[in-house]
Amino acid sequence: MRALASLLLVSLLAAPVLAAPATPPAKPASKAAAKPAAKPAVKPASSPAAVKLMAAVADRYRTLKTYRLEGQGTNEVGNASQHQDQIMRMRFVVERPGRYSSIIESAENSQRMVTDGDSLWTAVPALGQYVVRPVRDLLASSDSGTFARQIDPASEYASLLEAATVMRSLGRDTVHTARGVITCERVALTLPQPDAGANVKVFPRVLWVDPTTHMVLLDSLRVEQQHPQAGLLHSVNVTRLVVAEANPVHAADAFTFANTDGLRRVRRFMQGSPEHSSMEGQPAQDFTLETLADSKPVKLSDLKGKVVLLDFWATWCGPCRRWLPIVAQAARDYADKGLVVYAVNERETVPQVRKYLEQQKIDIPVLMDLSGTVGTNYRASSIPLSVVVGRDGNIVRVLLGLHDAEDLAEVLKEAGL
Repeated sequence: MRALASLLLVSLLAAPVLAAPATPPAKPASKAAAKPAAKPAVKPASSPAAVKLMAAVADRYRTLKTYRLEGQGTNEVGNASQHQDQIMRMRFVVERPGRYSSIIESAENSQRMVTDGDSLWTAVPALGQYVVRPVRDLLASSDSGTFARQIDPASEYASLLEAATVMRSLGRDTVHTARGVITCERVALTLPQPDAGANVKVFPRVLWVDPTTHMVLLDSLRVEQQHPQAGLLHSVNVTRLVVAEANPVHAADAFTFANTDGLRRVRRFMQGSPEHSSMEGQPAQDFTLETLADSKPVKLSDLKGKVVLLDFWATWCGPCRRWLPIVAQAARDYADKGLVVYAVNERETVPQVRKYLEQQKIDIPVLMDLSGTVGTNYRASSIPLSVVVGRDGNIVRVLLGLHDAEDLAEVLKEAGL
């Protein structure tokens, strides 16, 4: 099922990866763009009424200065015997060029994005984190086209008239919106499929268009794939809008990021787990372990007043091998600022650990957790696991897995270094 989903990716505003060619975002409205659109040429095998309607749609989305969209995206993936649904609620507020705000929510997660044209804020409340990136960096990156379409999600509708090879009228149907029940014109678009495999069938994309505003209120696409084990698989993506407002006046603070949830700013999102997140802010559990170098006992509570970094690791752990040198470098860089670092080895012998450190030429204080009891108490069932303890003896942050030096520096800064 997940394999199919990966093949049949769809975007929130029904810009299916398999169904539409990559097109540049619509240019900002200008005096030239505000002129009436030229009369469209009727494409072979297309309905003149459908071509005329899509010309009006293209002109509407090409000349928009602002818009607001609210609704729901549904993706069903399955076969004849079973299926699974993913439902996302979404809200987009856009002011061309380059100002954008969105909220996307599902049962599992939610994400907020805001850009004022200079910076992009992305917040994930479930992680308790947000990141800020300069827009100029995003526009200069290899993904600049994707970013431009992301902050102007409805721009694709301006290009469908040229992209479609066949357009057919399907009659009228109703859509329930915040303004009431709207009788829409339906049109089916056949679009090029340059990336679709031989066993993938992409059906015509169907749009429900408000004949008064020429805004798209419902967008549907079906894709089928013949799978050798699962049989005929399908993906049906539907975007249904209850609000599709053209050229509204947005609030003055519409593109201002407000950290109302008390989220923590990070350089990049760091995935955690509930069991480790629950440790943060709590007193670090005391323990006594012997050092690798001289078997002297070290008691954690004796280090109160200093920032302590505990890195739970083992020589057989691949990510640990890559993370340990970063921790060792932090021990050197922050030694004069009061950081105490211990690499807590899990359940290995003294000769094993000593041989590994000598071979890798890594100089770092090591504590030997021969029984694994301390690791268990700190929930180090997966390693590397790094625990930063503040000067007050409380856990500041828990990092699970491999990170880079900047991530560690950010957490140490949070601990007061």
